[in-house]
Amino acid sequence: MAIQHFSHLGICVTDVDRSIAFYREIFGFVEVSKTAVGPEVGPLIELDCAELHLRSHFLERDGLRIELMQFDAPLPLGSRERGPFNKLGLTHLAFRVSVIEPVIAGVIEHGGTVIEATRVGRADMGVELIYVLDPDGNRIELILLPGDPTQAPGEPV
Repeated sequence: MAIQHFSHLGICVTDVDRSIAFYREIFGFVEVSKTAVGPEVGPLIELDCAELHLRSHFLERDGLRIELMQFDAPLPLGSRERGPFNKLGLTHLAFRVSVIEPVIAGVIEHGGTVIEATRVGRADMGVELIYVLDPDGNRIELILLPGDPTQAPGEPV
């Protein structure tokens, strides 16, 4: 197979320093590299503009690497409003947690949002799920489940 290794997931953010702090302090990511690029990458990322300035920071946790990208020029497009969950494309990141409430407190403290209406399960039974948003409105699922947190939820195939 020609594929060597999974590389990363990219997330466009409005304030890379705030986002680094969010993912580092709440979810334990570690920054591993950073770079700045200009118009030379325009064809690759399908932005045809003379003024292109992108700051890119790579963070890792548990073998997952995310790239936080801040566009200084052109400025990011879109809104922080979350779209319907069934919209095609990446829907969310998900983390197994040993407790939910301290994570929720950290999300709020670092500029994120809790979507309380999404809370399901029963904490007293050790099963609870809820969605939160990072400072730019990206969905993050918090999963409290018994068992090995390194295993995927559901029945093995």
